[in-house]
Amino acid sequence: MNIVIFGPPGAGKGTQAEIIAKEEGLVHLSSGELLRRLVDDPVIGERIKRDMAAGRLIPNDIIIGIVEKYIKENAAAPGFIFDGYPRTLEQAKSLDHLAAKFKTKIDLIINLRLSMDEALKRIMLRGQTSGRDDDNLKTTENRLRIYRGRTEPILEYYRSQGKLEEVDGQQKIEEIAEDIRKIIDGSKR
Repeated sequence: MNIVIFGPPGAGKGTQAEIIAKEEGLVHLSSGELLRRLVDDPVIGERIKRDMAAGRLIPNDIIIGIVEKYIKENAAAPGFIFDGYPRTLEQAKSLDHLAAKFKTKIDLIINLRLSMDEALKRIMLRGQTSGRDDDNLKTTENRLRIYRGRTEPILEYYRSQGKLEEVDGQQKIEEIAEDIRKIIDGSKR
């Protein structure tokens, strides 16, 4: 099973992806974590660091290559939970192509709905303890603008495929996890 978890920055995608990965035995592919590991890379590290610090999307040619390499390295996995990827329609189509290349498919898209005000509040709180360079007001506001303009439209792409499920992301972590469990269990029938 391959699942994509969506939501604006601060929606709790990483937290829920970790829960899903553990419960379902999936590999957690966090694009943010993969990118943070590459900031010291001599070829692309400086570009990644600049784009992340400004809250910009990483260019498709870089992020698609990184994701493909990670999938290849974990090809024996029973499936993936994609967290923070895809972020553009081109990336979503590329992910479908990659899945087909590996003779699998994207089974389910879970969107954590969260107001932009709540997302901003959560990231500002997280920034007090996370140590992440991108958890600041200016970068977060840019990330939220990009999410609304470039990432939200992907939801329609997946809705048209009948794969999109929505969850209220304003709930407590445990309540969100329970809603997601019900969706996953229902999709297995």
